[in-house]
Amino acid sequence: MCNFLSALVVRNGDVLTHPMLDSHSDLVRYFQLPDTDAHINHFAKVELVPVDWADASTWKWRIDEPTLPMWWEDVAAQAESTLHARASRMILTAGEHELIVDGCWIIAGTAKIRDVRSGRIVRVQDSATISGVRDSATISDVWGSATIRGVGGSATIRGVRDSATISDVRDSATISGVRDSATISDVWGSATISGVGGSATIRGVGGSATIRGVGGSATISDVWGSATIRDVGGSAVLDASAKAAVRS
Repeated sequence: MCNFLSALVVRNGDVLTHPMLDSHSDLVRYFQLPDTDAHINHFAKVELVPVDWADASTWKWRIDEPTLPMWWEDVAAQAESTLHARASRMILTAGEHELIVDGCWIIAGTAKIRDVRSGRIVRVQDSATISGVRDSATISDVWGSATIRGVGGSATIRGVRDSATISDVRDSATISGVRDSATISDVWGSATISGVGGSATIRGVGGSATIRGVGGSATISDVWGSATIRDVGGSAVLDASAKAAVRS
């Protein structure tokens, strides 16, 4: 089982992680570790499983091995401390931060991020604000009253829920898994939104944008240009412009 935050611990106590990888097997490949001799434990697979995402000290240490290496007790305590410290450095809960260009991050509390170019944001929660998401940036799990503004390039956002708000989505940006009372507004270019449910609201869809999989009591309004809506079910509400954009 591979969860965030996954790591490999090697015999000398080094803790190997990568900001874009959660799979132990991917980490083994990336660090080119030997994994062929069943009788020699070259590394141990470990994880920190978030409890309170904004406080790494609450995260649960987990060893994902049926049998521990003989050398494990020599490095276990330091490896756990190292991974907790690494997780803590990923968490931003306050202040204004001008630019994220790489790495893996959790944005919570009242933190404000001005510009995200690439890298990976695994969770946005509370009243955190992110603006200027572009290029190949990835954001997943947007919760609470978090706000994201200005999504462009090939940026990807997954899992938008609660009362989170995303506005100004353009280019080939992709948003999926919109539910609860989340709101997406001002979608254009070739942007794609999929999986809209709950009481989510989508407003202002134009250009060649596409919305797929609309259910629950979701609401879509103000659709223009060559925008397309597909797969509408449940008690979803479409205004006249949205109905005109529905395709089978």
